[in-house]
Amino acid sequence: MESIKNIDDSSSLKDNKVIGKPNLRNSTVSFSGKNNILFCEDNINIVNSSIQFHGDNSVVYLCYTKSNYALDIHVFQNSLVYMGRDNKLSPTIHINVQEHQNLIIGDDCIIGSNCNIRTSDAHIVYNINTKKRVNNSSSVFIGDHVWLAHQVYIEMGVHIGSGAILNNNSHAYKYSVLKSNNLYTGNPAQSVQNDIFFTKDYAGNFKEEDTLNVQDYNSRIFIFSEKPGETLDFKKINQMISRFSPDEKIDFIQKLFIQNKTHDRFSI
Repeated sequence: MESIKNIDDSSSLKDNKVIGKPNLRNSTVSFSGKNNILFCEDNINIVNSSIQFHGDNSVVYLCYTKSNYALDIHVFQNSLVYMGRDNKLSPTIHINVQEHQNLIIGDDCIIGSNCNIRTSDAHIVYNINTKKRVNNSSSVFIGDHVWLAHQVYIEMGVHIGSGAILNNNSHAYKYSVLKSNNLYTGNPAQSVQNDIFFTKDYAGNFKEEDTLNVQDYNSRIFIFSEKPGETLDFKKINQMISRFSPDEKIDFIQKLFIQNKTHDRFSI
């Protein structure tokens, strides 16, 4: 097992590697396996975090954000965790990616405190009559400009389109598809309002004139819809990521997610 608590310690890693120079504060990155990569863009702060690699050939890719990353991550065999740019993050975000699955989170999201995201039930469930497994693990995809409010729970196989909102304590049940520009709430999460969008303006400190100034918003920048040739196929992406080595995963991410900023790439 290898672990680091300071980026200067990364030079001692023999079987795994950290790419980039994140500022680690009260945080530990541990590796129980080989050929794993933590990739960090410039000027990232990882605070009060535990990032644990269990097994081999996994990647955690953290893009730049002004927020501190306060993470509790467990990533297992041949998996990917990708967190896009300019997300607004509240501590702590709990992520568990198991059974060679992946988690993709787009850009410009809001993720509230104590959100949980999982790709597996952790244990196997079978149908009594057929004896077939009924809870296959599955990757999670979260689009651009998605708002996960406090204590949202995302189960395996959930796809969330760009512009969606999940209310506090919502529970997105396994294999659910949540459409763009819809507001979801409850357990299981159900759409209670469609054709909506949000901005990241914080209303807590608004004065009366501030409130008056946000009664209208005429831009269509946060309205998303599927577009042929632009909207990505999650299933194909998942299949390709699973075939790649860790270094190939990083190259794929940079070409498809970093360089590709098409507006409706993650629309549903």
